[in-house]
Amino acid sequence: MRTTGATAGGSGARRPAPHDARLGALIAVLVSALLTGCTATGDPGPGPGASPGASPATESAAASASAATLTSGALTLTLQADRPTITPQPDGSVQASIPLPADLPADAAQLIAPPGTTFDVQLDGSVVVRDTAGAFAGGLASPTATTDDGTLVRARFEAAGTQGLRAVVSRALVGSTERTSGTATVWLGTTLVTSATWGEREGGRSLAVDPTPWARAGGLAAQDATWAAVVALAPDADTNAMHDQFLCHALGAADKATWNLEPWRPDVGSMATLMARCNPT
Repeated sequence: MRTTGATAGGSGARRPAPHDARLGALIAVLVSALLTGCTATGDPGPGPGASPGASPATESAAASASAATLTSGALTLTLQADRPTITPQPDGSVQASIPLPADLPADAAQLIAPPGTTFDVQLDGSVVVRDTAGAFAGGLASPTATTDDGTLVRARFEAAGTQGLRAVVSRALVGSTERTSGTATVWLGTTLVTSATWGEREGGRSLAVDPTPWARAGGLAAQDATWAAVVALAPDADTNAMHDQFLCHALGAADKATWNLEPWRPDVGSMATLMARCNPT
């Protein structure tokens, strides 16, 4: 079976057990921290006595911001940023490239959800956009930022109420330069799976899942919804063992051409599946 263009949904998919969901979230945070070194977690907050309000740099950026829209599928967010470049992607997602404020820390952008829609910031810094019923309507990958010479800059999303979101950039990961130039990127997506195809591979039956580029990069914001989309396309995949193989690929092999999930592999749990490099025997 081959189906293309899967979006959020899959209401018939069985959710993983609560302990598996917590384990998946914890592992995702650890993997993200080890591999990128630039997650929001651990970013220093305001010092003692610091005002919770915006810094002068933030206020300056806000004053010069212009309104734009980010649209993916049926979801449109309002973006307030200084001279954003909006680039639709082939998978239906959309990216906004925003010049870094000259003085850091500062807000690079602010996003506003449609009425009734809310932002849910995840442990790894990605964000689920939820509809009026609380279901997945889309998601934002963790923001990224680099200076013009390629140095990574700490970037994170911070909630501003339930329908507002700030993209905050703080400092370069190398050195302590407070003045810099570069680009921050915000990436919104709603489409999750390009195809799910049953076939025969080594050992027997296998489901080849091809997530969209946004789903591969979307972290925890994409994880549950992508699995639900897989199950909607291939209901036979809805087993604990297949879910653990999926989780393993999402965390440790996201760039693989396809995520090959085999129903004949044993159910050994999430951690053992990761230790077996997604192929427990």
